Amino acid sequence: MTLPFDAPPAGPDPAHPYPAPYEEPWGRLAFDLRAALASTGLRVRELARRNRQGELSVPGFWPPSLAWLFWPLLLALLLALVLALVTAVGPALVRRSDSAGEPAQELVQSQPLQQQPAQQPPDKQPVPPAPSPPEQAPPLAIDPLLALLAEDDPRGCIASARPYPGQGRLDLELAPTFLALAGPLRQQQADQWLERSRELGYERLRLLDGSGALLAQAARVGSGMVLLGPASP
Repeated sequence: MTLPFDAPPAGPDPAHPYPAPYEEPWGRLAFDLRAALASTGLRVRELARRNRQGELSVPGFWPPSLAWLFWPLLLALLLALVLALVTAVGPALVRRSDSAGEPAQELVQSQPLQQQPAQQPPDKQPVPPAPSPPEQAPPLAIDPLLALLAEDDPRGCIASARPYPGQGRLDLELAPTFLALAGPLRQQQADQWLERSRELGYERLRLLDGSGALLAQAARVGSGMVLLGPASP
């Protein structure tokens, strides 16, 4: 016979000192988050299915055949409205914060200037006069027309250029180096000068030597230059 006072005392089992098994809070939070995400995913799938089947309520003016488009279009419109508001209001807020910070920064920068005592100007000492720079020779005047023709004159054969815009003619006085060239080279060089002169607006080109004698001129019939000098130097 077991008496009431012989019964074992009530309390936790020595093998399990806690009333319930201990669970780590962070592990329980991760489990709850996974469960919440799974539940949300199921709810979204259910709403998508009901929307495809036209079970969600829509306004009366919306066509029943396009009921599945109402809520996606509404969500897209709301998202576009939010993005437009952020794009329009965001820069204004940034400018306002920058303009609000500028007076405080100017005040902080002006305070040290106001606190500094006025400094007396140092005694002025006579400054020796600066030496005058040496006289430089005036720059040489460069004929712009000659400079343009120099691009097609790698051998330096052009001594001077005399334009006649009213007649559409350009006379080039050549150095002896031009006569020292071989016949094909002289022909090629003369044709290049003719093309260049026509690009500059001169249809007629004449090549002269130092004494003014005519060496070549543009062909009146056909194209190219006609050399009047000797075929070889």
